[in-house]
Formats: sequence, structure tokens, C-alpha cells
Amino acid sequence: MDSLVLLDLCQRFLAGREAAPRLEALHVDHAVHPDSAAWAARCAGTCESLGVVFTARRAEAGSPAEDRLRRARYQVFESFCREDDLLLLAHHQEDQAETVLLRLLRGAGPAGLAGMPASRPCGAATLCRPLLEWPRERLREHAVSAGLDWIEDPSNAQAHYARNYLRLEIIPRLEARWPGAAARIGRAAAHCADAAAICSVRADEDLARCVETDRFGQPRLRLAPWRMLPLARRRMVLREWLKAETEQAAEARSLETLVAEVIEAAPDRQPRLVIGAMVVRRFDDALYLLPRRADRAAAPQGFEMDVGHVGQVAGAGRVSLLPEPGTGGVRAGQRYSVVFRSPGVMCRLQGRPAKPLKQVLAEAGVPPWLRDGLPLLLVDGHLAAVGGVGICEGFEAAPGEPGVRLLWSPADVAPVQAAVVTT
Repeated sequence: MDSLVLLDLCQRFLAGREAAPRLEALHVDHAVHPDSAAWAARCAGTCESLGVVFTARRAEAGSPAEDRLRRARYQVFESFCREDDLLLLAHHQEDQAETVLLRLLRGAGPAGLAGMPASRPCGAATLCRPLLEWPRERLREHAVSAGLDWIEDPSNAQAHYARNYLRLEIIPRLEARWPGAAARIGRAAAHCADAAAICSVRADEDLARCVETDRFGQPRLRLAPWRMLPLARRRMVLREWLKAETEQAAEARSLETLVAEVIEAAPDRQPRLVIGAMVVRRFDDALYLLPRRADRAAAPQGFEMDVGHVGQVAGAGRVSLLPEPGTGGVRAGQRYSVVFRSPGVMCRLQGRPAKPLKQVLAEAGVPPWLRDGLPLLLVDGHLAAVGGVGICEGFEAAPGEPGVRLLWSPADVAPVQAAVVTT
């Protein structure tokens, strides 16, 4: 009924207007109900009688769960709409109240309690909800007066669905006790939207102070400026940082665990916390968010190469060996190869005493998860340079002497010249 009213209103609005945009109807069939194919045919017939372009798309979610159906439906919306399209949905006042109450019961904050926005981007299009402030009863009155003939989905009467339970049991009781409750919930959602917008601006400002890219091109959240923020803003920064990287809102329990077990862990620890497909790690008083596959990547294999080599190495990243006609490179040799860290390797960087490679990498600030994939350049069988760290004693090219330069960009990180030049 809601969608049919919206279609009727749109058609009335566009009728007789010069250069009016084309009105199309998109029907998403989840194939959950046995009559869904008949419903699609009914919708097609209605649109044909109205002279409206009609498209039906299947969106099987693999489960009748409400959240999965919704995600599948919105994927169809995004793939169907073209740039500059307006996608109009018929959500109304009670729909908004149900959404806010569901999120309230899940412990949502201001952004969640803002409910459904009146408009937002949807792929290349803009999604709009023009009926969001209309009560359902007003839509029904219009449907009856306009002689519209609609289908009632029988699942809407099944109270075991969370949204239906609110619609059938809770909201009518709220309206009986507090007339206009749905409208008031909608106003509260608008206030929460304003508060969330203000919080978002503040969070962006705080994030800008705390987030940076390390010299290996990896984004990180520095904890020193983060600790200077008030408690509520610290929580907001963590929440927004995780959301920006994972595109999912972090649960309160995850934030509490992150603070207790990662941020506040002893300085000599290397804590890690798995959040979905990502891993949060702390190093050098900063937080890093890594894909789980990168955090546990297999050790790469060594190989020989010629000057001019540029290639991607599984488990290491991009490794290049380029000619260096100026100064500051590695002196040229007859044979070049790349190997990776192994136990007991000693390293003596230019102008420094010999130390175990493990200690050299720690002192150079190389994150632990990058060390196994860090390339070591051998010139004629001798360790000559450590990727991203430095040149070994006796292997720096003399002024004016041609040499080579090892460049390295870690896996899953865009090349950053300052981070990968061996100097």
C-alpha cells in the first residue's frame, strides 16, 4: 500500500509537466514467499495500466532474516540506479518509529537513534524518503480515496519478526497511552540526527589530530594525542576510526576490549585484537588496523633479480631494484638477490656497530608484522642493504660511482617514496 501510494503521488505530480523526468518502478523479489512471483506479475500489470516503466529484479539473500534481506535489497538498488537518479522509497512515520525503537533496544548511540535519513547517497543515485513524516493512516486514506488496489504481504501479520512485533503490539499501545507517539519519536530522531552531525564534525577534527601514515605507508592512530582527549571524545575517535576502516559500527564491548587489552596493555607487550576480518595491533604507541590475512601472511621466498626488476612478491609487497646514477645508492656488483629474515642474521649498517638483524629492525621502528616480508639485498652473496632501513657498512656507492637502489612497498600499502628508499 505504501509503495503504491508513492507511485500514485509521483505520477500525479509529474502529469502534464513539460520536460518531466521519466518515472520508473523497481520491484525487488526476494523469493521468500511462495506467491512472490505472482506479486511481481501483479505489480507489472499495475504499472502497465498506469503507463509506468516497470523492472523486476531477484535478490535472494539465502536467509529470511530481516537484516540479510535488507542488505540484498539495497544491493539491487545500488546496481540498478544510474548517476543523478532519485530513488524514492515509501517509508513513513511509523516505519521511522519502528527503526528508532529497534536501534534503541540494540543500544545505539545518536547516529543510530537518528533513524532513517530523509535522503542519502545510494551508489551513484540519491535515495529519498518523501513520506517519512506522513502517518500510515494518512497514506491509507489517500489509497482508499484514490481507489488504489494493493496487496497485503501476509508476513506483515507475523509478530515473531522484531519489526512486526513493534508494529503490531508495541506502537499501538504507545499511541493509545501517548497519542502522537510515533510523530514524537520521529522528532526525537531528528534531534539525534543533529547531535550526530555535530559529533561527526568533532570526531573528524579529533581524528585528523590522531591519524597519520608511518614511514612505511601504513595508516595508524597515534595514542599520545588520543590520550589527551576527554573520555567521551576518545571513545568517539576509536568508534569513527574503526568504522572508517571496516565500514561497520563497532560494538561497545569491542571498544572496551580494545582499550583494556590493547591500548592499556603493558609497554613490552605486542597485543592484538581480532574484529571481524581485521586485526588491531599496537606498536610504537600507535594502533594499526590490518587485514587478518596480512597479519598472518606466510613468509616470502627469496629470489635472484637483475637491475631494473620491478615486481610484486607474495607476502612482501612491491620490490624493485633500480639503477642509481647519483650518490647514496648501493655500490654495483655482479649478482643481485633478495632474501628475507632468518634467525641469527647479523647486520652492520653504515657507521654503526654490528647487531642482530632483529634488533636493527626493532630500533628502526619496523612494525613486527612487516619484518618477515622486509627484503634484504645481497650483492655478490653479501648483505648490502635492508629495505626501508639502510645500507650496510662498505656497500655505499662512492660519490659519482654508479650503483643501485632497492625500493620496497609493504603488501596492501601504496608505494611511499620516503618510506621505501634505502638510504
